[in-house]
Amino acid sequence: MAGSFEKILTASDLGYKLAVPTKFFSEYGGGDQLMVMDNHTKRMYQFVLTTRAGPSKKPVFIKEWIKYSRDKQLRAGQTIYFWKNDYEDFYRIQVLLHYL
Repeated sequence: MAGSFEKILTASDLGYKLAVPTKFFSEYGGGDQLMVMDNHTKRMYQFVLTTRAGPSKKPVFIKEWIKYSRDKQLRAGQTIYFWKNDYEDFYRIQVLLHYL
C-alpha cells in the first residue's frame, strides 16, 4: 500500500486546513493535487498538499479538504484514515467509528 496515515481531528484541522504527518509529505511535495475518494459515499474530492506559511513549514491539506469536512459533518476528536491502494490512481479517506 502506498502512503497512508490515521489522524484524530482537532478543531484547527476543521477550520481551514488538515495537518498531515511530515513523513507522508516527504513522499510527495508541496503543491501536489491529490484526488481523494470518500470510501463510504464514493464521492471524489481534490485535496492540495502544501506547507503552512511561517517558520514551521508543517504539511497540510487545503482546497477541498474543508468541503469534505463539512459534507461529512466532522467534529474534533473523530479519527480519519487516509490511504492509497497500489492498484488505484487516487487516494481514499474514511471516518473511523469508535465503539465503546
